[in-house]
Amino acid sequence: MRALYLAAGCLMIATTVGAQAPTVLTLERALELAHQRNPAYLRALAQADASGASVRAGFGAFLPSLSASLGWSGSQNTTMVGQDDFGRPITGDSSVTFKSSGANQGVSSSVTLFDGFQNVNNYRAAQASADAASATVSQQAVAVEAEVARRFYSALQARRLIAVEEQLLAVSRRQLDATDRLFRVAARTEVDVLGAQVQVAQQEQALEQARGDARRADLLLAEAIGLEDHAELELVGSLREAFDPTAFDADSLVQVGFQQSPVLARARADAAEAGFSAGAAKGRYWPTITANANFNRSQNTRNFDSFFDFNPQDNRGLGVGLNVQIPIFNRFASRDAVAQAVARSRVADENLREAELQLERSIRSAFIDVGTAYRRLQLAQRAVDLSRRRLTMAQEQYQLGTIGFTDFQQIVTQTSQDARQLINAELEFSRALVTLEESVGRGVGR
Repeated sequence: MRALYLAAGCLMIATTVGAQAPTVLTLERALELAHQRNPAYLRALAQADASGASVRAGFGAFLPSLSASLGWSGSQNTTMVGQDDFGRPITGDSSVTFKSSGANQGVSSSVTLFDGFQNVNNYRAAQASADAASATVSQQAVAVEAEVARRFYSALQARRLIAVEEQLLAVSRRQLDATDRLFRVAARTEVDVLGAQVQVAQQEQALEQARGDARRADLLLAEAIGLEDHAELELVGSLREAFDPTAFDADSLVQVGFQQSPVLARARADAAEAGFSAGAAKGRYWPTITANANFNRSQNTRNFDSFFDFNPQDNRGLGVGLNVQIPIFNRFASRDAVAQAVARSRVADENLREAELQLERSIRSAFIDVGTAYRRLQLAQRAVDLSRRRLTMAQEQYQLGTIGFTDFQQIVTQTSQDARQLINAELEFSRALVTLEESVGRGVGR
């Protein structure tokens, strides 16, 4: 039985480990999953699907309406009062029961011939609204992709920082061993040994902090993608390759953004929809002309035979009509509707102009940030190269005893800071480039 319990326990552990296998993610796979799982993107898709129904409804206003009706009726009346030959009521000794029933069927249709172009403008407004919904989907897709990319790069950077902290911890431990050996030959004091031990403890804390930051970065990435499980993530990829952004021109990027940015596409569609809606509202001042036609047939009997009769043949009728409705006074409702629609159109136009100004500012600002990040990356790389050379020379001098522990420790600390700043500078360039691409609406690179 013990062997059986042990085997069952091992099986449960193996199953649990298998269920928590890490999820391998590349940036391309992360973006693919975001299109399938991100709530904001899926919400925009649902709204775009609903806008198609509005377009169909707007087109349907040009088509004739058609309706059919079926009806049956029946009645029974018992009375003891009748009439004589001169129409005067008389009361009899016995009651008389009257029964009757009827069946009615009809088909009617109507079509609007002229309504001051309200249907035309409403249809165009519905199309513009659908275009705005489609632009919203594109805008949300660009925003989701940019956010996923930024968080993916942040998670990669967190892993690289873990590697750096592990390397620095190994250096600190080697430094402790070297200091301990020098102490044994009286080349270093016990204070130096204690200082090296403190440095190891501090570096262990920095490593744990880096690991915690990496776990938090994974959670933020999973949130941006829309992952609901809590499996460990294994990221495959690298940060964006740095390049000199001066090869691009800010003015040309602004022009590209004005053509491809989904933010501007949505603002333009909103302005067009508001303009067509204002035109539809102005059509309320015009007369409305409608044509209609109907056909019906019916029959009536003195009993209940007509009830549920689907083919009444006694009476038939056909009618056509033309109706002209002229608005004269509707208590200023049309004037209010037109004023509201015109104001909404003016607001949409100003929103479009504001969106253009904001887009130009965001593109130029992002372009400046990319240039700044590139220059900082170059300086950080130069600082790391110099710090590594300095550290190599300092290690040799420390082994020879020509420099003290405090001076050597300062050099190690500065080298560590330079290494961290280089990784942060690489991340800053990648994130700045993603933000620029988000503003422009397409990739920017070599």
